[in-house]
Amino acid sequence: MDPNPLILSDTNPPSLPVAAPKDTVHGTRPQMVLAHADAAYAASVCRHFRRLGWEVQVAPSGDEVRRLTCQSAPVAVVLDAALANESGWLTAKKLTDNRPDLRVILVARDVDQQGRHFAAFVGAAALVAQAGGPAALVDEVYGTALAAAG
Repeated sequence: MDPNPLILSDTNPPSLPVAAPKDTVHGTRPQMVLAHADAAYAASVCRHFRRLGWEVQVAPSGDEVRRLTCQSAPVAVVLDAALANESGWLTAKKLTDNRPDLRVILVARDVDQQGRHFAAFVGAAALVAQAGGPAALVDEVYGTALAAAG
């Protein structure tokens, strides 16, 4: 059994893991729930994290995010701050009110200090700029995954 569940590549900086930590007892993959209005962005996040060994469930709305989160045990939830019908901000607040330990990451087009404060207010662990693509999510998602696996 490999004592280090992360596999690092020479082409990636050591701080960016290229494989998801596995639950060595049960052999399960970490789960993520994703809801984003931009289909291209959502697809790139799915591809990126699935290549890293994650199970990614995609939801079209805040209601569906909450349903999937109740049915599974995701390590992280990634939300578009501007979801239709119910904003990612409101969805984050509802999720973290019910599960304060859940890691919720909001993604927005523009990120500023006021947005970061509001993200903290609704219980989100982070506010990430969409322009950073999936790579901008890695540190936020892995911070939780590694802490949970450790």
